Amino acid sequence: MRLAPVLLVCALALSGSALSGQTKGRSDDRWQATLDNGDYVWDIRLVRLDGESLVFRQADTLGRVPVGQISEMRLIRKSEAMIGGDGGAAGGAMAALVGGDDEVYDMAAMDFAARLRQIQQIFLTHPPATDFPGQ
Repeated sequence: MRLAPVLLVCALALSGSALSGQTKGRSDDRWQATLDNGDYVWDIRLVRLDGESLVFRQADTLGRVPVGQISEMRLIRKSEAMIGGDGGAAGGAMAALVGGDDEVYDMAAMDFAARLRQIQQIFLTHPPATDFPGQ
C-alpha cells in the first residue's frame, strides 16, 4: 500500500524531467546536409543563413556551406527503444539504424531560390539554439 505513493512521486519526477528536456531549446537538434557532389556535412547544429550560405556549428567550430550545393537536409532524430508495444525494442532499434525517425527535406530537384526558401522554412520550423558563442 505504501508503494503506490512512492511510485506516483517517481512517475511525476520523471515526467517533469522529460518535459524540462523538451523546453531547453534546440541545441540537441542534429542535422546532416547532403551536397550535390555526394559529400555529407554531418552532426551539425544549424546557426543561421548568411547571404547564400548556411552557417552551422560542428563540435566547437562554425562552418558554412553554400545553399546552392545542398541537395538534402536531414534532422537526425534521437531514437528511444521501447520495450513491448508495437514492434518492441527490436523494431525501434531497426528504425533508428535506417533513419526511419529522421525528418528529411529533399531539395535535389529544386533550383537555388527554392532551396533557399526551404532552408528558411526549416529555420522557422526548427529555430536554432542561441546558447553557444559565435552566432
